[in-house]
Amino acid sequence: MVGAGVIGLTSAIRLRRAGFDANIVAALPPSQTVASSVAGAIWYPYGDSADAPEAAWGRHSQQVFTDAARAGLAGIRLLDMRVLTVAPEPDPWWADPDRGFRRCESPDLIAGYQGGFVQQTAVIDVVPHLQYLERTFTDLGGVVEFDIIGSFVELAGADRLVVNCTGVGAGELAADVGVSPVRGQVVRVRSRPIERVTMVDGGPLGYCYVMPHGNESVLGGTRRPGVWDRTASEEVTADILARTARLEPALASAEVVGVKVGLRPGRARVRLEHEAVPGTAGIIHNYGHGGNGWSLSWGCAEDVVRLAAEAAG
Repeated sequence: MVGAGVIGLTSAIRLRRAGFDANIVAALPPSQTVASSVAGAIWYPYGDSADAPEAAWGRHSQQVFTDAARAGLAGIRLLDMRVLTVAPEPDPWWADPDRGFRRCESPDLIAGYQGGFVQQTAVIDVVPHLQYLERTFTDLGGVVEFDIIGSFVELAGADRLVVNCTGVGAGELAADVGVSPVRGQVVRVRSRPIERVTMVDGGPLGYCYVMPHGNESVLGGTRRPGVWDRTASEEVTADILARTARLEPALASAEVVGVKVGLRPGRARVRLEHEAVPGTAGIIHNYGHGGNGWSLSWGCAEDVVRLAAEAAG
């Protein structure tokens, strides 16, 4: 296994539980990864339709995260998610009355948004939950080694299957020109507790969200394709604070406690497949999730186990 973000950790855990002797090689510890550890993570519905692979991966992940929150696992809980739209839209495929799905009513709306939905979701405080996932993996007997590899050939062998979960690094390691960074900046603030997630993608606020974690919240967001620079911008921070205060006025006086910049692994579609490599057991590629890594992680991990079993014969 190469990579220790949420995609690598969940895949490694599932492989261990399925009886594979999975270990991890990674350039950075889970809590320092360039995408997973920066994300303002929630489960959010992905895929163009209920039949898309992303939708199936998302549904499975949704249930795993829901069960984790109900079990009281570190860094995860259930809250209502408000999704605002510029105009009323048909019910999405992910609408689920058992999770409290309803259309937004007048008190839910703000200027510039005339429609939307509310449904319960899992909210993930990424650093403590990544640490929990790492402990789970090592408790299963897995080993995490920190090293920078130059190619997958260094790790592959006739009886050794490589699983590529390197995120944006797959552009170089897998020679995939379709991979590029999508720079995102988030601001973590302290305020009185906010008791709902809000997501907006379009209209006067553009791409904007509030993801609460007790008396702190992760605010975003930005999407800058093709930008590798991880230097935080004070101007972007001010813009995020202004936009999110329109979503939740209580945030107007929030104290900034941290600013992070991450690199989502942008790709037109997730790459999840086995690649045959002569003389070796091959490579399972599991990367290119964009900003959907957390939401698709456990579902993709199931397919990694399936592919590994097929490769093992």
